[in-house]
Amino acid sequence: LGLQKQKSLFYRLELDIKSLFNKMTRKINAKIEMILHATEDYQKISEALYDMFVIDRDKITVQRLSGHFGNPILMLYVEMKKKSAEIFLKKLVSVIPKTQFTHILEDLEERIHDSTLYLRFSKQKFIKKILTLEEKDPIKISIYTPVYVKKELHSTYRKLLGTK
Repeated sequence: LGLQKQKSLFYRLELDIKSLFNKMTRKINAKIEMILHATEDYQKISEALYDMFVIDRDKITVQRLSGHFGNPILMLYVEMKKKSAEIFLKKLVSVIPKTQFTHILEDLEERIHDSTLYLRFSKQKFIKKILTLEEKDPIKISIYTPVYVKKELHSTYRKLLGTK
């Protein structure tokens, strides 16, 4: 093939990939969930959500519950779809420390279930605007995009996370 034809094929392939990614991102859903106990400060959490991800308070759904001994518990929930989920995902990837990101990629298979990527971060460090993977009393983040071919699951999420 001539150089001009190669450039043309490459350009069309690049457009096809961008188009595929755009179709994929239009179907992204992201959720943030966390439980706040009476000793935890809603103000600090909402400020961290805004500072790290530009999530306004009016986007946070708050459900008031009672604990086993009648203590107040807040269930916080944020749901994002399509473009807002895509923007959130880009911000999330940009603020995850490299060491934590490496752990996520290493454990990717265990973190994906039914086309959803599940991440858990320390609530205490989140208030300090640091993302650290944590299983106990975490901030739960789930990211969903439909993947119809099981063997493409990991490559799809690697692409979403900006890696190969």
